[in-house]
Amino acid sequence: MNQPGTSKISYYGHSCFLIEQSDSKTILLDPYRNREDRIWFKKKMPIVKCDICLITHAHFDHDEVHILEETTTILRLPGEFKDASTKITGIGDIHAGRSGKLNFPNIMFKIETPDLSFLHWGDNRPNISDEKINKLKDVDILFIPVDDSFHLLKFEEIDEIIKIIKPKIVIPMHYFMDSISHEQNGLLPIDNWINSRTENKVYIDTEVFISRSLFPKETEIWIMNI
Repeated sequence: MNQPGTSKISYYGHSCFLIEQSDSKTILLDPYRNREDRIWFKKKMPIVKCDICLITHAHFDHDEVHILEETTTILRLPGEFKDASTKITGIGDIHAGRSGKLNFPNIMFKIETPDLSFLHWGDNRPNISDEKINKLKDVDILFIPVDDSFHLLKFEEIDEIIKIIKPKIVIPMHYFMDSISHEQNGLLPIDNWINSRTENKVYIDTEVFISRSLFPKETEIWIMNI
């Protein structure tokens, strides 16, 4: 169990994170897999035990549910899930880029725990409605897709999202990482994006413990390693 008021974030690469609350509840987001005809990852998603798994959309690089134990709660639709210690709100919208032109659905998940609040953007498009934006505000940590090829979002679109959401910490995801990414996926690293940002950058390990007492005074970018 973590210290009271402290959450643990573990990064598995791409868009996959595990959040462990101080009450030991665990929430996994967007585990990845390869398809037989599309090799995006050098290695398989490891087996991860969790209480809840959130799937933002049904693309193969976000929906590896076969690694989960049969008792895991899987949430992949818009709506609200709430128990004694956690509130999860799924806001339904549309995928960015080419899939968005086909109206492919995506769920943005806002997670409110006794310790912290999180927003996982999934692969959502920018420029969403004010009604949906209002549901997404006031989060501590934002997981946002970034890569130098603009696969999903342009730099100015990411900038606008950060300005609207106003998180304490921004954690980039969905970019090329030599440790797990296969060249076939076509993504690029985030070097240009990092160099374009004026915020303080913090490079951290695969796992990090975070509490409100450790929050920066101004928004920081945390780049997690795997």
